[in-house]
Amino acid sequence: MDRVSLSVRKGEIVGLYGLMGAGRTEFLECIMAQHPASGGRMFVDGKPLIERDVAGRIARGIALIPEDRKRDGLVQIMAIRENLTLSSLGLFTRLIHLDLRAEAAKAMEFVRRLTIKVASPENPVSSLSGGNQQKVVIGKALMTSPKILLMDEPSRGIDIGAKAEVFRTMRDLAAQGLGILFVTSDLDEVLALSDRILVMANGRISGEFPAGTEAATVIAAATPSYKKDQAA
Repeated sequence: MDRVSLSVRKGEIVGLYGLMGAGRTEFLECIMAQHPASGGRMFVDGKPLIERDVAGRIARGIALIPEDRKRDGLVQIMAIRENLTLSSLGLFTRLIHLDLRAEAAKAMEFVRRLTIKVASPENPVSSLSGGNQQKVVIGKALMTSPKILLMDEPSRGIDIGAKAEVFRTMRDLAAQGLGILFVTSDLDEVLALSDRILVMANGRISGEFPAGTEAATVIAAATPSYKKDQAA
């Protein structure tokens, strides 16, 4: 990646579209301090983001929904409750003890809030459908009270009905003031959901477009030769 510059405002959904290998996932990982060698300046609420580790970035209000929820977002053998609270255990810790009652109550609050279909929050998260597992990952991120939610391919691997629910959740969160930056390789998805569309190619932002932009324009900006064509 090279000289990537963008902004996300409160209550805004920004779609980051690009082809395989464009550098989109790596960019989100850099924001979450998963590539220590990366450089650059970032700001949250106008204040420099100086924290250099994942925990520090979470504390500053950034949360990531990873592309591979089973590998990076969930612990499949653990309970739904435990997965929901995994990033927020400090909220329920009293000295060296975990307040299990408070943890369970908070988990159920997010089960209801995100309409996660569960028989019991004590069941393993692997017992859920793909769409409901994705909601658990979203719930785990939201429990950290983020200001900016990064979502990498949020609808990958889930059925049409579950996609609609995830998209509705994204719109509800934006309406509540959360800034959302989501990565997708699905053209219809980026056109339908985004308040603004950014396109990445060869590790750079190759285009920025408002909602309602024609599909052909977005596709053209995603091709590696786009900037050369524009210069010609």
